[in-house]
Amino acid sequence: MALSDADIAQVLDRTIATVDPMLDVLATADPLDLKPRTFLPTASRTCLDRGAGAASQILNVLDWPGTAGWDELPMQDRAAWWISRIGLVTTGGVAFPGVFGAWTKKLPMADYLAFASQALVLRAVSREYGVTSREAGIAMLAAILFDRDLDAHLESRTLDEAMPEDAAARNTAFVSRLWQIGRVLYDLSRSLGSRPGPPRLLSWLGWIPIVGGPATYLGEVVALRRAATACRTWIVAHPETVEPVAH
Repeated sequence: MALSDADIAQVLDRTIATVDPMLDVLATADPLDLKPRTFLPTASRTCLDRGAGAASQILNVLDWPGTAGWDELPMQDRAAWWISRIGLVTTGGVAFPGVFGAWTKKLPMADYLAFASQALVLRAVSREYGVTSREAGIAMLAAILFDRDLDAHLESRTLDEAMPEDAAARNTAFVSRLWQIGRVLYDLSRSLGSRPGPPRLLSWLGWIPIVGGPATYLGEVVALRRAATACRTWIVAHPETVEPVAH
């Protein structure tokens, strides 16, 4: 039985309600109060100060959101940051099972993580370009991950899910939610189209033990970049979804 637009919208609505707080944490969390140091370097009087200063400079070199380096980036570079930093990290998790070769292909673990990774990065990229509403996010993910044309103004009913305050609990919740997102989107994909995938050659190499890990990683990097390109194309084709972005 074919899923209706309303069914797909409901799943993607729930996905975005989970993804948005995760992205907010990645962008704003600063438990050691390092980010302000990138704007106003302070004199290092103790070993602790010097350590904190060095750590803040690493964040700044990485252009982490909330640092001085991030503030200097233009919009397109901020969008690309999510692909080159967060996207490549999550892709590593997607590729890891491929080290064990063909038998892992019978398990959907990598597929779960691949869908979750693309959903996370696509939502992050679209938010940097000003596509911040839940409704527009639903339409964008439906178009790219499932080749389904949904109304960008579908009514959104899901409330945002806050991340835990405690850092340890937040890390556990992050991994758990990423896994749940992947499972839901993978199950949905079995009834619909497919997400942007890796090149066929790299997919075949993914069946070979040892070689499968690097091949899967490279394939998913290509797939993620294809998805990001599709996201930018979708935004250009739907300018009405773009809202002013305050940075």
